[in-house]
Amino acid sequence: SGNPPMAEPLTLLSGVRQAFTDYDRRTIHQNVQLGCFLGMLLMPAGVFLDCWTYPEHLGFFLLLRAISTFLIGVFWLVVRTPFGRANPRGLGVLLAMFPSFFMTLMIYYSQGASSPYYAGLNLVLLVVGLILHWTLMESLVAVSLVIAMYLGACMLSPHPIILKNLIGNLYFMILTAFITVCGSYAHSRWRFREFVTRYELDTRTQELERTIRRLREAEAQLVQQEKMASLGVMSAGIIHEINNPLNYALT
Repeated sequence: SGNPPMAEPLTLLSGVRQAFTDYDRRTIHQNVQLGCFLGMLLMPAGVFLDCWTYPEHLGFFLLLRAISTFLIGVFWLVVRTPFGRANPRGLGVLLAMFPSFFMTLMIYYSQGASSPYYAGLNLVLLVVGLILHWTLMESLVAVSLVIAMYLGACMLSPHPIILKNLIGNLYFMILTAFITVCGSYAHSRWRFREFVTRYELDTRTQELERTIRRLREAEAQLVQQEKMASLGVMSAGIIHEINNPLNYALT
């Protein structure tokens, strides 16, 4: 008999978490699609920067951007499948790798560690991280992969490594990654608390509506009972008034 008081809060907490998981899955799925559209828009738009910064690589960089845009478009079709709707979080991390990979290719072929295109990787981390609402683990995985790809592009690039440029670029990338991870962690906790508050409010609102509905039904029953009781009293009075003269006449 001591278990039911504890069972109700545990059941409520389990229901909240399940409801949040379903809500979060739908929200992330929509945001991943938005991230795909942004990727397909921003990757080709970078060709204007290529014209200004690396006109000698314009044709090749345009090809890389076109391939990246095409792959993101194919990825968007995958996101819209039942598999994509069931696994939006993992796909969100994978989405960030498409522009990051092609940006690191441009870094490799341009100036390596001296290329200013490292800033594009910072934009990928900030924009995609904010849109997709990454959890702490997803943020750590994503930023680690992006930084690893950048280091690989710099180390393997045929261009000489200028150490101060590499350290400076890497410093800003690590700061951006730190902001992304902390922001994603804080935002995920805030979203859960907000959902719990709204869930509890909705639950209490539904309970209040059910209580009001039961009170109205009870009120309607009481009114009906009063009507029937009044009808009974009136009928008894009428019968009494009829019976009196009949009894007198019979007598």
